[in-house]
Amino acid sequence: MKINWYSLVSGKLKEQPSPAGWPHGDPAKFGDSWFDVQDADTEELRQFLTPLDLHPLQLARCLDSVDDPGVTAFGKSVLMEYPAAFDQQSADRAYLTILLKTPVLVTARHGLMPALDELVQSLVGDKAPEVVHLPQLLYLILDQFADLNVEAQITIRDQILSLAKSITETPEAVSTSELSRVRWQVENLVSLIEDQLYCISSLNASDNDALRDPHRKAYIQDLVSETEIAQRGVYRLESRVNDLYNDYQVAGNDRVERRLRLLTIVSAITLPLGLIAGLLGMNVGGLPGTSLGSGFIIVVAVMALIVFVEYWYFKHRGWFD
Repeated sequence: MKINWYSLVSGKLKEQPSPAGWPHGDPAKFGDSWFDVQDADTEELRQFLTPLDLHPLQLARCLDSVDDPGVTAFGKSVLMEYPAAFDQQSADRAYLTILLKTPVLVTARHGLMPALDELVQSLVGDKAPEVVHLPQLLYLILDQFADLNVEAQITIRDQILSLAKSITETPEAVSTSELSRVRWQVENLVSLIEDQLYCISSLNASDNDALRDPHRKAYIQDLVSETEIAQRGVYRLESRVNDLYNDYQVAGNDRVERRLRLLTIVSAITLPLGLIAGLLGMNVGGLPGTSLGSGFIIVVAVMALIVFVEYWYFKHRGWFD
């Protein structure tokens, strides 16, 4: 188990060395602190959380291996299981367990979260923004993942625009697998943002002491608004993907229709020629032109004239357009 300890000192987040005997002892004695836990097994996490005196249901949920988004609040502590990251290649989500019990904020990672590492680097640097209290830090963590959703939406939107252009210019170059992959990414992102909105809305509705102050509450309410905007945006992407499918089907139907039209024209042209060849090829007496030396040339000329007249007719009627 790896535990990174950061304390709030005069509005700045300071990285601290792990105290001796870690993780034994009461983490709350270190003041306003953020403990970021990585690669912890169930027993190690239990030992770390036990001094916080959590409600049994909260502790059980922290240790549960099943990732289930939601918020559990009891008294002064609030626990959130937050789906934190969107992966364009996988449906498996990285979950972040967040526990706020003033003066302690605990995050336990379940999966890779490079975005959280980037946030830490930005908060402990020389030009780091001021962080006054733990709810603000909680807001910054959740906002970091909200920004990832915006980036994912922009990436998927660009893919949709590229596919739409290809369908317009060269529809045969677009495959159903490409459309299916984009649709899957959109549906995955829709599910992720819906779960995040559920978590943040539940957090906003909690009666945790640290979140009752109107100024602090504003941080969470801002997250709710931001996530609702992201949800509307991803729903628009979902609508665009459906329109893309319709355009692809129309383009595919148009290609099939043009091919069938060409086959119909060819069949219409060759049908009378086959009829003439069949009649003149019958082995019976009385066939016209059999006694003429130029009979073959005359028949070929008549057949060529029929082809020309039929071609002119179909061309004039716009069948080749």
